[in-house]
Amino acid sequence: MSAIAPPDRASKARVSRKRLPVSIGVLSVLLGILVVGTFAAARAMITNPLEPLGMTTEWLENAPVDTYFWPGMFFLGMTLASVLTLAGLVFRWPWNWAQGIESRIGYRWPWLGAVSIGAVLLLFEIIELFLVPFHPVMHPLLIAWSLAIIWLPFTHSARQHLQVQ
Repeated sequence: MSAIAPPDRASKARVSRKRLPVSIGVLSVLLGILVVGTFAAARAMITNPLEPLGMTTEWLENAPVDTYFWPGMFFLGMTLASVLTLAGLVFRWPWNWAQGIESRIGYRWPWLGAVSIGAVLLLFEIIELFLVPFHPVMHPLLIAWSLAIIWLPFTHSARQHLQVQ
């Protein structure tokens, strides 16, 4: 009779589960906060397109839209894309349709998702700088946020974690 008991399932799961790299953890937190912020903005802009969150349509004077409905739809799209990418990062969620893309770029689809979300957010913020009054906190914060989302997938640890096997 052996004095050593076989490991239970919980301990096997702890041993086999790989820890997320810090870069993926930080990227996940940034995407998670982005989800909350874009969903709140989308909800406010879609349900009250004339004065969401206290913003008046006067701010849209130079914009190609005259209400906040379409910017709200944009933020809803960003919310959905960020949720999907976040799920792919954290749960290593495989999508069969993405295998062609993954084999071309050499990384799993959340890598491209994160870079794309950061790039779209950065482009949106740069365009917004020319169309609406400058906000001394929100514009620099969101530009820095989008740059961080673009940069983190390019770190060595994130590339290793998201590399196609």
